[in-house]
Amino acid sequence: MTSHKLSGILWLLVGTYVCMHAYYLGLGDFREPGPGFIFFLAGVALTVLSAIDLLVTVFLKAKKDESLKQLWSGVRWQKIVNVPLGLCAWAFFLDWLGFNICTLLLMIFLFRIVEKLKWWITISSSCLIIATSYLVFMLWLDIPLPRGEDFLGFRVS
Repeated sequence: MTSHKLSGILWLLVGTYVCMHAYYLGLGDFREPGPGFIFFLAGVALTVLSAIDLLVTVFLKAKKDESLKQLWSGVRWQKIVNVPLGLCAWAFFLDWLGFNICTLLLMIFLFRIVEKLKWWITISSSCLIIATSYLVFMLWLDIPLPRGEDFLGFRVS
């Protein structure tokens, strides 16, 4: 049995396990979800996706297993390190800088440094994301976002 089939079976079992234990936590209903509701949905998604992957592997006779060297050859390790570091920095500075400035800096970092997009795409996309987030959270859902602390006598955001 190939490692791809084994991994499909493993994730199928993990998804089923998550669904069972989420059910024990209590699902509630759509109006009042219980503590296991979101975990149950995640388990269902994992189970369905792993079942699809397993079926495709079995019935389409997937390619023979590639060597580990070939499997990991195209991975861009710098991105794998930069994205979590950027997200951790965003979380660390969020209360101090506020949502708008902190998110703007994160988007610029992700679009320009990690993905190396052009400046006009970086700035316009970042501003569009901040404006959309503000509209959705502050105006539509009425959820306050961190405003930031005073910096040199001025409110940051």
